[in-house]
Amino acid sequence: MTMRLLPHPDAIEFAAGVRDLLRSAADPQALRAAWDSEHGRVPGLWKRLAEVGVTGLTVPERHGGAGMDLTAALPVLVETGRAALPEPLVETLAGVALLGAAPGAVADEWLPRVAAGDAVVAMGEGLQPLVVGAQWADLFLLADETGVHALARDAVQITAEPSLDRGVGLGVVTWQPDSSTVLTGADAGPAAFDWACVAVAAQLVGLAAAMLDMSVRYALQREQFGRPIGSFQAVKHQLADVYVANAFAVPVVHRAAWSVARALPSRSRDASHAKHAASLAAERAARTALQVHAGIGYTYEHDLHMWMKRTWTLSSQWGDLAFHRGRVARAVLGDAPPPRVP
Repeated sequence: MTMRLLPHPDAIEFAAGVRDLLRSAADPQALRAAWDSEHGRVPGLWKRLAEVGVTGLTVPERHGGAGMDLTAALPVLVETGRAALPEPLVETLAGVALLGAAPGAVADEWLPRVAAGDAVVAMGEGLQPLVVGAQWADLFLLADETGVHALARDAVQITAEPSLDRGVGLGVVTWQPDSSTVLTGADAGPAAFDWACVAVAAQLVGLAAAMLDMSVRYALQREQFGRPIGSFQAVKHQLADVYVANAFAVPVVHRAAWSVARALPSRSRDASHAKHAASLAAERAARTALQVHAGIGYTYEHDLHMWMKRTWTLSSQWGDLAFHRGRVARAVLGDAPPPRVP
């Protein structure tokens, strides 16, 4: 089987259109207004994303979507990371993958609504009660020992939780398992977890690229000792290290998307490798951006903080660095079974 790591040209072209939309509808001023509001979202943006086909990208065609897989969705996810998009897109698309693999009335009811932008899906990370996007979700996909359950909003109790990143809509979700709500067996949970890991890794790649661009622009503008700080070798080296780290993460993420889309035996290992590499690159980009911007980078008034906080959120979401490093080590060394999803 031939492996194609480079996205299809149509997927790249579509992502370019999404980038243009996000630049106009979710620019830093719109993001700041969303962060300062109670709901944390850009008004009307989710519906606009649905109109151009983003929310229905992986929804099967019979339910009104494009029927694409993770490899086709990857360029769009990178662009949403680049824009620090305050929407639960990863959770919704990962939920679509789970719903699409589970025949029944639940998929028939919810998938057309997701494609049309009329529903948001939230997914629990394993057995954790803290759920990203819980404050905005219409459908919850939550796991217990018996499998993954699909519950409408009125079937759960949500306690909103504060977050340093105001664009995640965190909430503690309590619910009662019932045989009537079981969507799939417990074996479907790890596949959805890996899907979300790779999707978040793609967003981290976009975040790293955005923060590198911010840092380069600022280094060319800010002067010290009568010269732009970007002319100093120490600054050049730090920015080059960010570029190299992200450049190395990109093919790892594409390889993982291929594995997940085709359910290869190496799927979990590759997904963890991607999440680990992208998290390292984005965290390096955030740290370097903070150093390059110096004092102003610490302030709430500067836009950089939104990208840094989104990086720290996504780096810890769907398994942190230690979890994924251990998962890869176990897969490579084969001396112990892989750990459960967190």
